[in-house]
Amino acid sequence: MMNYYAKTDIGKVRSKNQDQASIIVNIKDQIVAVVCDGMGGHRSGEIASRVVMEHVISCFNCIPPFDNDSEVKKWLMETINEADIIVKKMAMQNIEHNGMGTTIVVAVFMNDMLYISHVGDSRAYILKNAKLVQVTKDHTLVNELIERGAISEEEGKNHSQKHVLMQAIGAETNLNPSLIELEFADSLLLLCSDGLYNCLDETMIVEVLSKDLKVPKMVDELIDLANEHGGYDNIAVAIIDNREGK
Repeated sequence: MMNYYAKTDIGKVRSKNQDQASIIVNIKDQIVAVVCDGMGGHRSGEIASRVVMEHVISCFNCIPPFDNDSEVKKWLMETINEADIIVKKMAMQNIEHNGMGTTIVVAVFMNDMLYISHVGDSRAYILKNAKLVQVTKDHTLVNELIERGAISEEEGKNHSQKHVLMQAIGAETNLNPSLIELEFADSLLLLCSDGLYNCLDETMIVEVLSKDLKVPKMVDELIDLANEHGGYDNIAVAIIDNREGK
């Protein structure tokens, strides 16, 4: 029995919700989960994330089910690149939307396999045997500095330029989406925006995911907990639970 659910919350501080989260399934039980975190003033972030989310969903809805993994990978890359072109065009057509963009993390579940692609700092985590593993690497300046050994992970946590993205959909940087493929037996997938993981450490997240809860309740608990710990940003959460006995 596959359980899945997605939801966003404005948080405690922001006046707009620029996050999007959605999960859809086709007739072959192939599932697509998406989280986007928009950026830009004048409602631009809201618009960018919504347009990208709608693009991914409509693209999935209007194609026949995938036959093999190469189709999935091709679809992921094409859809993200198209979304980038759409957001760039919108920004060019309207001066108010200059600088609009969004992160994206998208996962396709098919035949007990997961295919994940992302741009920016929205994340995918896998929980297996009570261990949470972050499978995406944030496309941030701080992460690049850590990987180069210029700063430590500890220093990165409170770095003043923590929010500087090295790539995003709609941004002027070159787009180089990740592509991650992994087995997804007896595991749980968590997609989230930085509004979740900046408020909660991994121990807190594992604690909620390990409870004997239905997936919608799990999503609600994570969002409530992030709000209790400040709710400094919009929060987006999408979960696909493929654990035995759930």
